[in-house]
Amino acid sequence: MKTPRPKKQPKVKTPRTKKPKKVTVFNKLDEFNEGEINNLIQKKYSNEMDFIKSKFEDALNGYIGMITGKKAGNKPPEQASINDYKRGQLGYSLFTISGARIDLISREALDIKKTLKYKEYKKLLTYDHVFGCLNLGSCVVNDLEKSNYDVDYMVNEWLPKNLYRWVVIQVTKIEHSAITKKTKKTKKLLVKSENPNDELEYNFKRKLEHYKEVSDIGFLVKE
Repeated sequence: MKTPRPKKQPKVKTPRTKKPKKVTVFNKLDEFNEGEINNLIQKKYSNEMDFIKSKFEDALNGYIGMITGKKAGNKPPEQASINDYKRGQLGYSLFTISGARIDLISREALDIKKTLKYKEYKKLLTYDHVFGCLNLGSCVVNDLEKSNYDVDYMVNEWLPKNLYRWVVIQVTKIEHSAITKKTKKTKKLLVKSENPNDELEYNFKRKLEHYKEVSDIGFLVKE
């Protein structure tokens, strides 16, 4: 006579404890902290840093070649061409996408992202270079000249300390238009000042003066 098999006891499922969802908090930014921004960029783009350095080196050598006539048949380039190069190759195009993106955003842009779907809000938002592409390129050239055109120094020492200059903020296109108008007005005032230079414009933008009265700017932090 076969011994009956013991009945399998039903497995008791232990309820899973749900992890609390992280809340995204908007931390308002009142003034630029170069060290903090630099660290965030270094962390986010650590895997791309060799590529960024290589691209920066090419851009510097291209600029030197332009002003020394090596790429222009010994014909001095026009100032418009130099400015285009500063704006594009030294300012806009260093990172694989436009600017260093580290979750800096305007409050208005954040509200739109919270209420609309991606396909809807992407048409309404854009990225703004905090220091402006031309001003950024001009500052690079100024420091390149101060270094006596030492490309190795600029790539390996200067760049890691100055990555913050390429940071961008996500804003609405309406805000971007207002910021651009305010920046143009400021440039006119700076030109009329006793000692106009790129550093004056940089210091103005470092304090985020061109965003004030237009938008609150802050970091997105998950808590």
